[in-house]
Amino acid sequence: MNEYKKNGYVLRKGFFEKEELDRIRDEAKEIFASQMLRYGIIGSSSIDERDFESGMVELFERDMQTFANCGKQAQHLISLHRLSLDERIVSVLGDLGLDFPNVSTRPVMFFNAENLAKKEVYWKMAAHQDWRSMQGSLDSVVVWVPLVDVNKDLGALEVIPGSHKWGLLKAEMTEGYGKLHGEVEETEILSVEVEKGDALFFSSFLAHKSGTNVTDSIRWSCHFRYNNLRERTFVERGFPHPYLYAPQEDLITENFPSRELVGGIFE
Repeated sequence: MNEYKKNGYVLRKGFFEKEELDRIRDEAKEIFASQMLRYGIIGSSSIDERDFESGMVELFERDMQTFANCGKQAQHLISLHRLSLDERIVSVLGDLGLDFPNVSTRPVMFFNAENLAKKEVYWKMAAHQDWRSMQGSLDSVVVWVPLVDVNKDLGALEVIPGSHKWGLLKAEMTEGYGKLHGEVEETEILSVEVEKGDALFFSSFLAHKSGTNVTDSIRWSCHFRYNNLRERTFVERGFPHPYLYAPQEDLITENFPSRELVGGIFE
C-alpha cells in the first residue's frame, strides 16, 4: 500500500496462472480464426503463432468491418468478464482502499500492432490519464493484465511514478482518451516490463502511455477499471457515468433472418 501511495502503481508478479490467461487469448484467437477460415486465409485453426499473426493482417486488409466485429466479440468473452470479477483482484482493490469496489465500465481486450491499426491511437497511445474518461471516484483503480510477456520491444507500458498526485492535468479528448497537453519529460518515464501472469494496478490519475511495439508480433493485454462507491466526492456528485451504450436501430443484415431459418434452430 505504501508503494502504491508513493508511486501510483504496484506490480503484482505471478498474480494469475499463465494457463488461465492462455484460455482467454485462445478464445479470442478462435474468433478471428473462424473468419480467416471462412475467407480461406488459413486452412486449419491448428497453426503456429506466426501464421496466425499473418492471417490477422490479411483479414484486417481484406475485410476491415469483419475484423472490427471480431474485435468487438472478443470484448464480450465470458472468460474475460469472469477475470475482471476475480476475487483476487477484488481483494487487492480492498487493500488499495476501495472498500466498496464497483466496475467502472466493461473490460477491454487489446491486440495492438501497427499493421492492425487504421490510426496510431489504435496501437500506440500518447501520455494520458484514465480518470478523464472514467470521471468516477478519486481513488479509482485500473488493472492492466498482459496476456503475453511484454518487454520494451513489444511496447511495455510506460508510467511516470508519482504523477497520480498531480491531479487532473490539462488534456484533449482523442478517440476516447485524454491526451495530455505538452510533452512529458522522457527522463520521468519508467518502462514497466511484465510477464504473462503479472497484474499492474495503478491509480486512474497516473500519467502513462503505451510503449512502441517495434516487433511484428501482437501485444495482447486486457484492461479493467474500478470505482469506489463509498468515496465521498463520487457520492456527492451523484455517481456520474460517462459511458454511453446504445443498440443500432436498423437491421445490420438486410431482410435477415427469415422465418424458416429461425424455425430451423428449434426443430
